[in-house]
Amino acid sequence: FQWAFCTAGATIVSGAVAERVKSPTYAVFAFLMASFIYPVVVAWTWGGGWLATILDVGYMDFAGSGVVHLTGGVAGLAGTIVLGPRKGRFTNPEEFETHNLPLVVLGTFALWFGWYGFNPGSTLTMKSGADGALAAQVAMNTTLAAATGGITVFLLRYVITHKYDVGALCNGILAGLVSITAGCGNMESGSAVATGLIGGFVYQAASMLLQKLRIDDPVDASPVHGFCGAWGLIATGLFDWGRGVDHYHGWSGFGCMEKDDGGCQTGIGGTAIGVQFIMILAIVAWAGTLSGIGFFLLKITGALRYGTHVEEVGIDSHHHSPPKAYALGPNSLSPSKIYSTMTSESEPSRA
Repeated sequence: FQWAFCTAGATIVSGAVAERVKSPTYAVFAFLMASFIYPVVVAWTWGGGWLATILDVGYMDFAGSGVVHLTGGVAGLAGTIVLGPRKGRFTNPEEFETHNLPLVVLGTFALWFGWYGFNPGSTLTMKSGADGALAAQVAMNTTLAAATGGITVFLLRYVITHKYDVGALCNGILAGLVSITAGCGNMESGSAVATGLIGGFVYQAASMLLQKLRIDDPVDASPVHGFCGAWGLIATGLFDWGRGVDHYHGWSGFGCMEKDDGGCQTGIGGTAIGVQFIMILAIVAWAGTLSGIGFFLLKITGALRYGTHVEEVGIDSHHHSPPKAYALGPNSLSPSKIYSTMTSESEPSRA
């Protein structure tokens, strides 16, 4: 179960650095992510580390908005900044538009289905009726936030472009899922709708911000996972289903956090929100710094990024067999031309 969370954190980065990073070099970073960056974040949180007890309240992240998604999103953002944009990304943006929406939709629904393993599965036990009720609440919150996030981004994109954007709908669904992942076990369904709604706005704003800054994230991995992951941690503190700041539930499920005498702790809601912000800062500092250093060291070796010619031909066509399988449009190079360019590249210069 934890292995799956770890691999999810590493694969988030692959989306942010896609279409220009070398596969063997990415494997090196994936080792760094899975062996050093992610395990430390888990040790601080789910492992019972300092964030679990800070300010005598501790953090709340039921299934990984921060531990998994913010960590992966920040690492991906660091990677794409170090790599730089794909050639022509901001001069000929139409050439980089999504080319296979059916696969995008299929992948989105596969992820949405898998989220029911991550979120309700994070209940970790089903030995009582209360456990089952909590898992059901988590599943309902997950569904509502995902649907709300998708519809929100779809409508926002229509207002901006006056076109129906199915890709935006899909990323909106993922934005809602990421946003609810931390608080799915400590908020009511109405709050889950609000979390997905605001998560849609957070995603759209972050996506536009990255484009304004000319940061090339091919699949919007950092807006979806990084920015919405941070929002999910904040929403967990804001929308906890205790009565305002009087009673805070956190990890206690349907019950409040109790004092030693069994009574509810009071007045700790504000502290809990503060802890969520501390968690965000800690993850951004740790994952962002180590990822940035890791990608920079790989860059100075010259082994991080493919050359310009490979980007123009296409990494799939240039490095996978048979190349004809990756000729997806009328402007794609024919197999014979691909082979000829590969041959000419491999021949020593006669100059």
